[in-house]
Amino acid sequence: MTCLFRGRLKLEDVAIYPGDFVELEEKQGGYQILRVAERKNFLIRPAVSNVDQVVVVTAITEPPLDLLYLDRLLVHLESRGIDAVLCINKSDIEDKEAISRVRAIYERAGYPVAVTSAATGEGLLGLVQGMQGKNVVLAGASGVGKSRILSFLLKTNLVVGDLSSKGRGRHTTKGVTLYRAGESGFLADTPGFSKLDVVDCRPEELSYYYREMADLVPLCHFPRCLHKTEDQCAVKRALAEGKIGEERYKTYLALLEECQIKEKRKYE
Repeated sequence: MTCLFRGRLKLEDVAIYPGDFVELEEKQGGYQILRVAERKNFLIRPAVSNVDQVVVVTAITEPPLDLLYLDRLLVHLESRGIDAVLCINKSDIEDKEAISRVRAIYERAGYPVAVTSAATGEGLLGLVQGMQGKNVVLAGASGVGKSRILSFLLKTNLVVGDLSSKGRGRHTTKGVTLYRAGESGFLADTPGFSKLDVVDCRPEELSYYYREMADLVPLCHFPRCLHKTEDQCAVKRALAEGKIGEERYKTYLALLEECQIKEKRKYE
């Protein structure tokens, strides 16, 4: 179906992205876009709008797991109020104990976790049941199996690449593509978030985007507590008591440092 911009929209330089809802009218055998509805949210890279849920796909060894990358992505989604599900793919070739360890980290942090294999179909039925009636984006580093999962769910063959000689995934998806999923909702295949920057926030705001820390932040003694060296810190106390995982706290400190450097550069 061919859709053209109405003249007024061209003059106003209105942009349209995958996921946008638009008002159409039939004209000369095609359709004309009259209006673009207000978006409830928008992801910049990849550019997709009106997202209900992001399924963050990862592997353990092929390609190697990068917890900092995962948490950078989850922080990005939390900052935009977008729900996330973690999907550990390639269960048919990955070590079961390693899968259980990663699953425990993120379930403890408050995220639903699905364990799947696009090769055998394991876990994919439960994953797709959670997508019903939603606009869902599959995200994650290249090579983790997003396109294979999408191919399985849509019962079609999408282009899939192999890992590079360094064990890194090669991009097989060149742009954002929406696929109809059942009677309602869409699945979006994306090129990944390989160039994702840390969320643009002040250092003292970062902990609000860690689910397991958000409710503890107001309990800290200092209003602008960074949960690093401060005394009477509720987050550090929870960490010492084992209520916050060491792995997540380490990625928090790494992202905090990036936020601090970015904040400092604003005044240089």
